[in-house]
Amino acid sequence: MKKNIILLFVFASRMLAAQDLEITNWLDNKQCAVVMTFDDWLEGHEKIVVSALIEKKLSATFFVTLQGAQWKRNFFDQMRLAQENGSEIANHTITHPSLTAVSLEKAKVEIDSARKIIMDSVPGAECLTFAYPMGTWNPDIIDLLKREHIGARGVNQFNENGIHYDFASDSVDYFRISTVRVWHIVTLDKIAQWVDYAAKGGGMLTFMMHSVYNDNIAKGWDAMPEEFLTGMLDTLKSRQNKAWVTTFANAIKYHREKKASEIEFLGEKKGVKSYRLISTLNSEIYNQPLTLKMQKPTGAFVIHQGKKKMDYTISEDGLWIFFNVVPGNKEIKITLN
Repeated sequence: MKKNIILLFVFASRMLAAQDLEITNWLDNKQCAVVMTFDDWLEGHEKIVVSALIEKKLSATFFVTLQGAQWKRNFFDQMRLAQENGSEIANHTITHPSLTAVSLEKAKVEIDSARKIIMDSVPGAECLTFAYPMGTWNPDIIDLLKREHIGARGVNQFNENGIHYDFASDSVDYFRISTVRVWHIVTLDKIAQWVDYAAKGGGMLTFMMHSVYNDNIAKGWDAMPEEFLTGMLDTLKSRQNKAWVTTFANAIKYHREKKASEIEFLGEKKGVKSYRLISTLNSEIYNQPLTLKMQKPTGAFVIHQGKKKMDYTISEDGLWIFFNVVPGNKEIKITLN
């Protein structure tokens, strides 16, 4: 009986110690995640959008339809540049068919072939996410995608009051992500409002865009002038205090990792508290750092994960610290001096 009481006490102590650390809902304790997605890989994406994102130090996801991209011989060059600068090159099939209107075998070829070509041609492209051509999908298509992808975006419109953190009750929900279609009837004020809706609900907001044009590049589907794109990027930049502007893959990874991770307290010795952030997901795919939150110690302290000294930020009220770690077997050590 006495032994059982001691074991229960040790277990309870470890549970309480683990609660010293908390995983925030989004990276750097942001209130929401915001993802810009550009479909098809059109001329304006190559000649306007990539350089604009780099200039503003923002990232986005390009869902590439390879057959449509072949209007230019060296179309992979700008994709590589986008990928190198933090954007994501992702899958939108070879020929952009409605996947529910072709055979399952044809759909498989469209999905798998596009993914392989992108990964072979764009160094660093994991090609883990997908956008449905024409917005059409069914359970069989989702099953095809789940073999090699972690999420997919449709064309169904968000509800302004429906951008909540708990948007995925199971793995299938990650393959039917809603979006906001951005075209000429959407104002920059409305873009700002959508970000505010997302911050209020704590969820993941995606914007869907197609053609971007200027005096030298013709209008296409859902035409957006270059000036509007610039204004949109500035609007998102101005809200980075509340919104994590990232890629579709990073946002999906973070959300899935947080749900599948827990903090394990390993013990304390000579002023050093040891923890481990463990996850049930495949670490070769799910390698997005998560942000941990803890109360700021009164004295000096140092944080390591493995042998790496971790940077941290302090909340405006000075009460909390935040630092980013990757789930896995490397111990997190907090040394109090």
